[in-house]
Amino acid sequence: MKKLYNKKLNHVTISPLDDYSDEILRDVYMPPNILKMCKEEKKFKKTEQQVNTYKEVFLTDCTVNPRIFLQGEAGSGKSTFLAKLTLDWCEGFHSSSTSDNSAHIFADLDALQCYEFVFHITLRNSVNLCDVYTMIKEQIIDSIYSPKDREKAYELVSEIMKHQRCLVLLDGLDEWTGPGDQHNLPTLVVNHNKCVMLITTRPWKLAEGKVKHSDIDALVQLDGIKEPLELSKIILSRLVDKEELKIKYTAFTLYVKKQKLEELLSSPMMLSAIVCAYADGKELKGSKCEIYILLVESLFKKVNSNKCTFQQPPIALLTWTEHIQPNMEKLNRLAEMAFHLLFVNERENAIVFSITELKKFKIDEIKDFALKSGILSAQRTASALRSSSSFMFIHLSMQEFLAAYHIARNANLIDVIISIYLNRHPKAFLDISQVFIFLCGLDVWCAEKLSRMMHERHALDTNSNNHNMCDRIVLAGYREANANGYSDISLKLSHFYFDNNNIIDLHKIWENNAANAIELNVYIDDRKPLENQRISPGNDECASQITFDLHSCLELTHLWLHGRCILEKGKYTIRFFCQMCFRYV
Repeated sequence: MKKLYNKKLNHVTISPLDDYSDEILRDVYMPPNILKMCKEEKKFKKTEQQVNTYKEVFLTDCTVNPRIFLQGEAGSGKSTFLAKLTLDWCEGFHSSSTSDNSAHIFADLDALQCYEFVFHITLRNSVNLCDVYTMIKEQIIDSIYSPKDREKAYELVSEIMKHQRCLVLLDGLDEWTGPGDQHNLPTLVVNHNKCVMLITTRPWKLAEGKVKHSDIDALVQLDGIKEPLELSKIILSRLVDKEELKIKYTAFTLYVKKQKLEELLSSPMMLSAIVCAYADGKELKGSKCEIYILLVESLFKKVNSNKCTFQQPPIALLTWTEHIQPNMEKLNRLAEMAFHLLFVNERENAIVFSITELKKFKIDEIKDFALKSGILSAQRTASALRSSSSFMFIHLSMQEFLAAYHIARNANLIDVIISIYLNRHPKAFLDISQVFIFLCGLDVWCAEKLSRMMHERHALDTNSNNHNMCDRIVLAGYREANANGYSDISLKLSHFYFDNNNIIDLHKIWENNAANAIELNVYIDDRKPLENQRISPGNDECASQITFDLHSCLELTHLWLHGRCILEKGKYTIRFFCQMCFRYV
């Protein structure tokens, strides 16, 4: 098993633009920025308590947590964290982590050695399964043993899971559907109760409410990495000559500050794209859509080096590209398939799909191109009857970007297909959040229309977790629109949660929605600066003086004011004008 893990997990790709530029994981691994989540008023809230050891993940007050969740946004490093954990277990007390970049973070390897076995499972490869033991058989045992030896191995693993403490790592709950709507989590049989499960997911999966709080023994939040600029330097050192590294790195740090890219750099996936683009002479301006256009451009270039620019690009961001125009038909087919897989197909086939879906959208005709470019990936799927291939996009976020691109080119899909999808899946306005954010950067009219449709679903929702999540989604969409020059975008929102980190940009959204506001929650700590690393370029509002005019807030039912700088006090001025009576909750 350790041989399998060392072969499968020991290397990581440092450039999303080049699948072949991989490095030993330990050489480029940076400490993760993980924070404790605490349960408060029927919801989980992020604390400022850092998690720096494995014991802090697995134990609460010296008691083992049977089921732990690690949540983080796309590309934040969830899968890499599980890979590093697995490799640390393989190495045991003799791990080389004492000499890697995370020497003092998660160095308590004794916390892992209490587990006889660690089972590393990728959930996207078992979307139709619910039983964890069956996943282990298919993903691990079948990869180690020949068919004639597997039955004995199955029995041995079952006995081990009954009597020994094991750690089960389930990567990607948000990419797993399970066999039918009744299954919200992969399960262990009762007599495997000595096993501990650590499950990674995007935040929306827990926010939608299908996973009960009683199923969550501990929850931690992964907010990217602790030292993004240090990782930038490591990646740059692999891309430029040694003599140029110091000058290039200094110039890169100035570029990051000028373009306000600090927040994006906390995501390892975004960081690697930005650094590799910079090393290649391409400077970005803080737009996620621009980064994904760059990824597509670079992937296509690997297969077809023909160049041609657009005379009239279908979206503005394609104007500077050279390798997409000769491959537009391929891009459009891939985007159409990405959209239909997410919004039309059965959910269990939305992320991992078969040759049938490729044929349906004529991708089989360009399969070699899609696979060689790296925009699609494939793996062998063995069964008792036959061996076949299953396919997936290079990353779920790439599939979501292409789906948003397809919507931007076909606005009617919002009424014809997405509305039906949202009606069929009541909480789906959360799981399409990344598609919505990308759409804000691609087409304002489509984004505003989808925003109104999503608002109809969540405005009357009684789950405060969902309201908070929608607040963050709309804010991210607004910032993405601004990063692409769309400063006048008008997005719909009715529940507002202001704090030091979002008040400037969120206030712009408030100005267009005051009449629709149902809840206004302002929490400002005047002991901290009004930090907003990504104040949108189109937003010139003074950070020290914010005004809320409540005269038009006829729908407002909840008003929360927290902090000592409300009204005119201290170094910030936050004014409220009001002639109404409110229910204070």
